Amino acid sequence: MSSPRTLVVFHLAELSGPFRDLELGLDWLAEEGSLEVAVPGPGPVADAFRDVAPVTELPYAAIILPEGPGALGGALRRLVREVRAFRGHLRATRPQVVVLATTTLPSAALAARLERIPTIVYAAEILAGGDGVRMSVAGAAGGRALIALNSRLATAIVACSETAARQFGRGRREVTIAYPPIRDAYGDGDRAGFRDTIGIPADEPCVVAVGNLTRGRGQDVLIRALPEIRSELPSARCAIVGSPLPRRKDLAFAAELPEIARELGVEGAVAFVPSVERIADAYAAADVFVNPVRVPESFGRASCEALVAGRPVVATRVGAIPEVLEDAETALLVPPDDPEALTAAVVKMLLDRDYAERIVGAGRRDILDRFPPDRARAAFKRVISDVTSRSPRPEARGGARG
Repeated sequence: MSSPRTLVVFHLAELSGPFRDLELGLDWLAEEGSLEVAVPGPGPVADAFRDVAPVTELPYAAIILPEGPGALGGALRRLVREVRAFRGHLRATRPQVVVLATTTLPSAALAARLERIPTIVYAAEILAGGDGVRMSVAGAAGGRALIALNSRLATAIVACSETAARQFGRGRREVTIAYPPIRDAYGDGDRAGFRDTIGIPADEPCVVAVGNLTRGRGQDVLIRALPEIRSELPSARCAIVGSPLPRRKDLAFAAELPEIARELGVEGAVAFVPSVERIADAYAAADVFVNPVRVPESFGRASCEALVAGRPVVATRVGAIPEVLEDAETALLVPPDDPEALTAAVVKMLLDRDYAERIVGAGRRDILDRFPPDRARAAFKRVISDVTSRSPRPEARGGARG
């Protein structure tokens, strides 16, 4: 099938899960010469597409769930401004389909609906809490409102897991589930080189966590577990790989983490690594990979990649993680916000290497069998084909504004 003219809208200028989830489908669109990318500013996403597709920077930002009525009012005013900006761009370029890489851009979805352009929303977030996660009343209401808006405005919704799909309720028309592709491509990392860079000797146990530094990702829980881990294995270290998004609350959280390590007396055993050129190197450096997330994950890509790289995984039992990983079969799952449970699972993986190897072997086979790249790409192409075949194609209206 030939590909339609497609505008893909990313919610972040930084690389994130949706970028990697959609990468294969977008490669197909770029190969056909029918892809345009919209970003909220300069950054790695724009850089990744500069040579293969037109990239447009527009004035918008992802919705952050409000924490009070005042924040809600500001979000609504911003929504109006962003809808105008998106409508102007859509009228000028007239794509045949719009793909939103997130559920947090209702302004783009509303603009496409007003311009009668079919829209595919990629649901890569869990918005309304769950799994015992505490949210403010305004935050929970905002999450439900975003789910309702996406359900109403999207021509089709593609979810990265059954857990993410269930947010939209049984009454909504079918949501396509397209699991992210996991390549067999993470087993060649430079263990010695990465450890040398961050000062961890080759013979010392190392626990690694990867992800943006946010309270929701729970890196503080791993630091709080480290003193007990070291009581069992005194030479154990941890490496926290990632940077905060440029938001005040994330920057503040990132600044807290070294303070927590100092208060607990483990500052010399924690390495903070803002970025890494090859993520496979970080996986290779790990003796155990930990995902201590405290908010519901919609999939949990890093844990899957670590398993494919041959590293045992300890993750929290939230969101789609129990859907993707099976406790005591392909990983060890623990409750969120529980340093004691995290400690016990990490220590078991470090001390019982035969057990860890069995878990890794089963996990690697399971991940590669269930989430092959060709299946993800085929699912993306089917959704694009279905949406464009049942929607009238917009006529070009060069330069129109309003």
